[in-house]
Amino acid sequence: MVRPIPPRIDRATSLRYMGAAGWQPDAASAALLDRAEEKLRQTATPRAVWRRLPRAVLPLENRGSDLARHLQGCDEVLVLVATLGSEVDTLLRRLELTDIALAASADAMASVLLEQVCDELEQELRTGLAEEHRYLTGRFAPGYGDCPMELNDEISLAADSVRGAGVAVTAQHLLVPRKSTTALLGIADHPVTGTLAGCSTCHLRETCVFRKRGTTCFSQK
Repeated sequence: MVRPIPPRIDRATSLRYMGAAGWQPDAASAALLDRAEEKLRQTATPRAVWRRLPRAVLPLENRGSDLARHLQGCDEVLVLVATLGSEVDTLLRRLELTDIALAASADAMASVLLEQVCDELEQELRTGLAEEHRYLTGRFAPGYGDCPMELNDEISLAADSVRGAGVAVTAQHLLVPRKSTTALLGIADHPVTGTLAGCSTCHLRETCVFRKRGTTCFSQK
């Protein structure tokens, strides 16, 4: 399903993704961000596909303690796959060869745009479930904490992401197009929030760019 592009890409979050949290851009930097956003708006075609399933349908056992805690008390799950489309990948590759500053800005803003698309969809789904007196956790993606990336395969298959959103999974369990994401959300008959994964069990702990800057990925949300 095609998703709308938000009216504005969050600049503060984009700057955090660029390692410049709290910085007030000067005129030249603001113009650079404007150019990056304009190019993304001209190129991105956000799409998303999701499916509501009984929890037992998916192979979620032995997928890490962080995911187990996140889904505690949930009898259903919602699998979600979203993307900005392959043209954004093409744009970023082209900019990396021609304008590295614009490429870095566009890359950060693309990540934020994808999050905003998912946030809006999540809120719609949450509102719909509330009418059934059902409750939704936040999103949890493979690779968070000790949840293996291999779970991308099952989520994408369950959501039929290739036909529904044009998102495939590589042999290394990565998503194509690159500016894509998968997520699991728990559904319960009582209020649930899920549990954020911690750094201690994360697969990327030793190479994490956020930790190098003295912050964490979940503080970027």
